[in-house]
Amino acid sequence: MASSTYRPGWSDDDLNQNVSEALWVRDSLNIVSTTTVGSLVPTVFDAYARILYPVRASTSQPAAAKSVVPWPDQLKSVIAVLTRNTNTPNECWFAVWEGNTALDDIRDTAPTAHIAGYNYFLLKGPVSRATDTLGGLSPNLWWPADHAWCVAQHFDFPCAYLGGSAKTAADVLTLTDIESRPVRVDQIITAGYDETH
Repeated sequence: MASSTYRPGWSDDDLNQNVSEALWVRDSLNIVSTTTVGSLVPTVFDAYARILYPVRASTSQPAAAKSVVPWPDQLKSVIAVLTRNTNTPNECWFAVWEGNTALDDIRDTAPTAHIAGYNYFLLKGPVSRATDTLGGLSPNLWWPADHAWCVAQHFDFPCAYLGGSAKTAADVLTLTDIESRPVRVDQIITAGYDETH
């Protein structure tokens, strides 16, 4: 989810030349004709959760039951939980979709990983860099080196999806400053379906 406000950014020097780390994500997705949680987040986890982005007046997204803080602020509390729920908090992979024109100037500087029909640039750093942007764009997928969890911030949906251990999902679901709910790995997540389920 891109933002017009300034946030710390990745540089071209941070782009990874080896994108093989993304193979585990690609190979762990359940690609089906209807979009499900498992077609965005690897299907290897014990539990899954959905985190709503802040409501925007221009969307048909239903109003959240809780007072929802801006997404970068939501991420801070989510990052704190995820940092505690990995053995590799200083080694996290971030995949940014290469299709946005904001990244046109870096297409020739790094390879992309092909995941579920999209190409992504890969970056690596501590979990705390999940709020950083590349060309103003947030990462669309991110996971730690030990594969303890994975977050999908797909550009077509008004929320992020998380897969992880039952404890990781429970810890995220107990955060009071975000709107979240448990989801099933096989749950259909087209916008119309998601609003009523």
